[in-house]
Amino acid sequence: MDDHVYLTLSDGSVWRGRGRLDGPVEGEVVFTTASCGYPQTLTDPSYNGQIVVFAFPPIGIYGVDKENLEGRRVWPRAALMTRLDETECGRFESLHDWMAENGRPIVHDIDTRGLVLKIREVGSMMGRLDTEPAAPGLTELPPTLVHEVSCDMPIVSGGGELTVAVMDYGVKENIIRSMERRGCRVIRFPHDTPADTVLSSGADGVLLSNGPGDPSVLGREAAEAAKMLGKLPLLGVCLGNQLLAMACGGRTKKLSFGHRGANQPVFDVATGRGLLTSQNHQYAVDADSLVNTELEVAYKHLGDGTVEGLRHRRFDALSVQFHPEASPGPEDASYIFDNFIDRMKAARQGRN
Repeated sequence: MDDHVYLTLSDGSVWRGRGRLDGPVEGEVVFTTASCGYPQTLTDPSYNGQIVVFAFPPIGIYGVDKENLEGRRVWPRAALMTRLDETECGRFESLHDWMAENGRPIVHDIDTRGLVLKIREVGSMMGRLDTEPAAPGLTELPPTLVHEVSCDMPIVSGGGELTVAVMDYGVKENIIRSMERRGCRVIRFPHDTPADTVLSSGADGVLLSNGPGDPSVLGREAAEAAKMLGKLPLLGVCLGNQLLAMACGGRTKKLSFGHRGANQPVFDVATGRGLLTSQNHQYAVDADSLVNTELEVAYKHLGDGTVEGLRHRRFDALSVQFHPEASPGPEDASYIFDNFIDRMKAARQGRN
């Protein structure tokens, strides 16, 4: 029988569930509306430093397929759910055992509906899990989240005609797989790699990856991205979208509770096409900050109108706030990668 566990939010509210803790756990409490793909959610490096609330009950039904994860470990500090159901795991390892192996607690039998409504009304906030309600005074997340999830040295994988340089701010594995499936050799570079090193690697294009935390602390990464503009075709994904904005003089802002889930509606400004997309972000590009830049808005969120993608007016650079690789989620936006391949091929032909 699991013990009582208490989640105390920074506003002082307390939520009781059941689980097992090796000690207190603190993190930013956020929620996802995704109805499947919990192993992919829990291994997404963009969740580093956070406590994830699953809005969809139950969680755990089909176990964990370790062949299709998004990172080398579980990145959220804890997972909260209404009900843990492991009746149909079959040949896969149970979610409970897998999380225990990763040293990450599960808290179940907690009122996730009420908790999600609270976050929607008040906004994402810090929380503490413990065996008793916590006293006030929760600290904010540290600014080192990207450093924790990035690779330490260049990693080469795949093979083919084109070479893609991926700036690893916490890249999801399915971004790498998506490039490899399209016949690309991939070089994954640490987040603080100088632009000159990337540009001299023989790459045909640069992909600025997703990643965790506040983009405003990544001034060095944005400055290096700026040096790559106009040199090679560039694609930004999620955090990469925000870094492209910063590289061109734009700013970002924190959303109240962000966009997390696999059913986020997006509008393609150029074509008028609507997309259902997978998203995981707390910050967005401030549209007002783009006025004196060379960027134009390429995609908008159909729910709140926030910027969902950018296009550079002079250089070959496009970025999206959503995840074309999905995992989990719909594949409406996978053409973004196909377009990136075409852009790299065209640029290579232009150089020859």
